[in-house]
Amino acid sequence: MFVGRTEILNRLDGLWQKATPSLVTVRGRRRIGKSTLVSEFARRTADHFISIDGQAPGEGVNNKVQLRSFMEQLAMQTEVPDVAVKNWLQAFRLLGSSLPKSGRVVVLLDEISWLGGYDKSFAGTLKIVWDKMLKKRDNLVLVLCGSVSSWIADNILNGTGFVGRDSLDLVVGELPLSVCKAFWGAAAERTSI
Repeated sequence: MFVGRTEILNRLDGLWQKATPSLVTVRGRRRIGKSTLVSEFARRTADHFISIDGQAPGEGVNNKVQLRSFMEQLAMQTEVPDVAVKNWLQAFRLLGSSLPKSGRVVVLLDEISWLGGYDKSFAGTLKIVWDKMLKKRDNLVLVLCGSVSSWIADNILNGTGFVGRDSLDLVVGELPLSVCKAFWGAAAERTSI
């Protein structure tokens, strides 16, 4: 069950009215519902949804692990074979070539700071692939999502490579209490709000 976030969903829905693809950033603290919001937007409006999560930082996690995980997730959701890639340019090119030829497509790169945090060229490479490949795809919404807002601000929103490329920057906050009550439904009376 999904409740609330009507205003944000309406803003996302409005992206389909454009004649061009959209690059969207979604920021907010951990466990606030950013990924669920994007998934709900895709469920309601898109024909195709590809969601790739960054690996959480930890022992042994590095750029090679992030690339491997990216390709495994891409292969699970598309016709792209699970192949090893050497860099983000190869990975993003395979993502771009795997997009369905028709219909509305939402691509979510979740915990983007985890994906790109081990390679200083990550954001620049994504910008190149956006300009040369992804922005030519009609009915595409590419969502860069994460809880490390400073990484998104530094590398995407304020990064010189992405100036003028973002269609929408969303900061997801806490749900109002009235929406929380709706979420709990009949159990709201037994819940301390």
